[in-house]
Amino acid sequence: MKHGFLLIFSLLTLTTYCQTGNIRGHITNSDKESDLKYVTIYLAHGDTLVKNKGAIPDSSGNFIIDDIPLGQYSLRVQQLGFRDFVLDSLTISNATILTLNLNYPPPCDKRLAKNEKPKCIGGHTDNIIPISYGLPFKRTLRKAKRGKVFLAGCIITRCDPRFYCKLHKRQLQYEN
Repeated sequence: MKHGFLLIFSLLTLTTYCQTGNIRGHITNSDKESDLKYVTIYLAHGDTLVKNKGAIPDSSGNFIIDDIPLGQYSLRVQQLGFRDFVLDSLTISNATILTLNLNYPPPCDKRLAKNEKPKCIGGHTDNIIPISYGLPFKRTLRKAKRGKVFLAGCIITRCDPRFYCKLHKRQLQYEN
């Protein structure tokens, strides 16, 4: 009797000190021209993806990530052809169940008016060059070597930045 009580007490004590949490959520499609069929959700700790901690939403947009160790994380939502959506500073504490409602893909940032110049940090408009996407021609490569255009890669998404600040080494997301 005494041993049975100790065994049950020990098991109950261990389960109350569960060192994991869960994320449950729903993702809503905010783009009528696409679907959420190929959306993938990842959990990251800093710049490193957490192994085996991710989800693919079901046909209704619901997802679950279980048994997440305690700590600070970011949630990354990815789909080919769209920019990644990152939700930072998710804290998982003892037996946490976070409930998230997400809209994906996020809206594009404001586009510049036709004659409006892009501005960077502090409002400066100099040292800003256009960004070129896709496979560059020889002419574009020569411009890039002279610092007249920034090469951004071959993957083109819906909301890509159009300008690059050479001074601060950052892409400008249609800021003004």
